Amino acid sequence: MDSRFPIRERLDGPAVAALIQGGAGRVEANRQRIDQLNVFPVPDGDTGTNLSLTLRACAEAIPGGEVRAGKVTMAAAKGALLGARGNSGVIFSQLFRGWAKALEDKDTVTPLDWARAMEKGVEMAYKAVMKPVEGTILTVARAAAKEALAAARPGSDLDRILTAAVTAAQRALDKTPDQLSLLKEAGVVDAGGQGYVFFLEGCLQALRGESGEPIDSDAMTPVPEAVPAEATAPGGPSSEREPAEAAPERFCYCTEFILKGRQLPLDGLRKRLVDMGDCLLVVGDPDAAKIHIHTDHPGLVLEQALQCGTLHDIHINNMVEQAKARAAVISGEAVKDEGTRTPVAVIAAAPSAGWARLFQEQGAVAVVDGGTSRNPSANDWLAALEKASADFCLLLPNHPNLIMAARQAVQIYGEDRAAVVATRHLPGGLAAMLAFDPGKDVRDLQAGMEKAGRDIRCLEITRAVRDATVNGVAVREGDLIGLLDDSLIAGGVELSGVVREALTVAGGRWELVTLYQGEAVDPSEVERLIEVIEAACPDAEVEAVTTGQPLYPYIIGLE
Repeated sequence: MDSRFPIRERLDGPAVAALIQGGAGRVEANRQRIDQLNVFPVPDGDTGTNLSLTLRACAEAIPGGEVRAGKVTMAAAKGALLGARGNSGVIFSQLFRGWAKALEDKDTVTPLDWARAMEKGVEMAYKAVMKPVEGTILTVARAAAKEALAAARPGSDLDRILTAAVTAAQRALDKTPDQLSLLKEAGVVDAGGQGYVFFLEGCLQALRGESGEPIDSDAMTPVPEAVPAEATAPGGPSSEREPAEAAPERFCYCTEFILKGRQLPLDGLRKRLVDMGDCLLVVGDPDAAKIHIHTDHPGLVLEQALQCGTLHDIHINNMVEQAKARAAVISGEAVKDEGTRTPVAVIAAAPSAGWARLFQEQGAVAVVDGGTSRNPSANDWLAALEKASADFCLLLPNHPNLIMAARQAVQIYGEDRAAVVATRHLPGGLAAMLAFDPGKDVRDLQAGMEKAGRDIRCLEITRAVRDATVNGVAVREGDLIGLLDDSLIAGGVELSGVVREALTVAGGRWELVTLYQGEAVDPSEVERLIEVIEAACPDAEVEAVTTGQPLYPYIIGLE
């Protein structure tokens, strides 16, 4: 067997770097295979993409010509820490962090050092996850580290240790469906665990000098902006998608204010305002409510509200003048500058210019580009934190796969200066913004905003990218599917039927249903869908807002 390195000897910095690059290259080469292992047959399965980008950042952070192994591992770990995307990417970065910590003082690395470093990485990764779940990348990494350490007997070389680790990791991966029922029902193994197996295999290939997939930044596949066209809007396939743009404004003025009084007739006020604009929100209780509407006649809106109570904190903004700023906001280049430092600021993730606009209107000082298949890294969050002129910042991830990277950014930035409001979907993020009160203690504010976000249910409509059975719901590739708070609850070929079924399963007596329209939806289809929602939720006010998100033609907020 030919070997690139003297595998019974110590590994220096260049040798360790080559192994990391080999592992990263193999993950990149299998990125799409990992993406396809998503439990839910949704078009934004992105574990492979997130791991690939995390490892790309890891490999690119290694300084050229560094001969000390410990310096290489520390640089790689820092790159992974800042470049981590998605939950699996964050866990991977913590595996690297522990691994590097164990090797930081080493000029060269022995096989036993490597095995112990793998064990330290697993220890740190488990500590980083608030509620570790078996049947995931954690389980696979732990099994690999255990066997690597067992194989590290006197005289053992790194080839034997890595071979034992790969074998154990694959065995643990094959068992993940027995540990997580959703994996078994979907007929897949854990995607993050599969990525870890590929990484170890790439390390072993590099060690042996075998032809693998060495990482090459120039040759690496670009991050996809979308999935195959068949999984776009309910109306059918489309050509390559262009970046989403906000729809032209129908109304000129964004008008919002606080209404106070006794026994406020909120339902009646909502009915009087609904025809005066769009994006209407009337939320609160009989003593105080927040009103938000896009209208051409803000004065008439205020007159209607004055008949019910007193007005406070009135804000009226010309949205036409704000239009040019939105492109910069969604690209992450713009941070609202009020000229003075604020005590508390909010930074939100959004997948489109339309969503960015909504969050900025509610007071977010910055919006990072993130959501379906575009997960911001910890470094993206850090960049926004450093630009925000605030004593304390609250981050709204608005997606379950963005929470860990946001938390990692906060740990780096300083937990005394920032915190994460763990919003899991976009409607919940908007609800959290409505609860934003900069006058409150930041920890009380964080808790209150999280509660507001949890009180909103989120129904998402998209197309299945493969045949699957999840939660007892069987769907075929191309079917429309409905997910309630990330759980598959409905599927079929006809939009109205899927939405009707999903609303039935969701249950509840909703007061307000908001339909957020994605890119390239048919206006006549929207009208029919509103009729379906009104019939299914007769006691609710139904609002429609154009937000232009990709992949999910409709997102429905239920409150």
